[in-house]
Amino acid sequence: MFVKPFRVKSNTSIKGSDRRKLKADIGASFPSLSAEQLSELIPNKEELNVLKIYTHKGDAVTVYVTHKNPVFFEVEKKLYPTVYTLWSCSDLLPALTTWPAVLQKLAGGAGTLKSPNLLM
Repeated sequence: MFVKPFRVKSNTSIKGSDRRKLKADIGASFPSLSAEQLSELIPNKEELNVLKIYTHKGDAVTVYVTHKNPVFFEVEKKLYPTVYTLWSCSDLLPALTTWPAVLQKLAGGAGTLKSPNLLM
């Protein structure tokens, strides 16, 4: 999504009411987050910016940034954690275990249904 150039439409500070709504949305989307982790990711008093960007294909993406690091982004009304967020909250998403042969195919770029080699 971000390999090609993108265009920043706006970069603004988020208001208190929007910050509370964002925290509630993140808490609902990721129930494994503790209140402490959520407050660390979306601090109450520190600056939190919202960037509206357009990808090379023209898709609209909303990015939430704190301490100059993106923490979450929203595409088509669905929130996703960034790599920075996953580094600090490694148990945010469920873990997937698989056989080593399948892992090699996935590491090589095999998609779920796109690669017939995955079924071998």
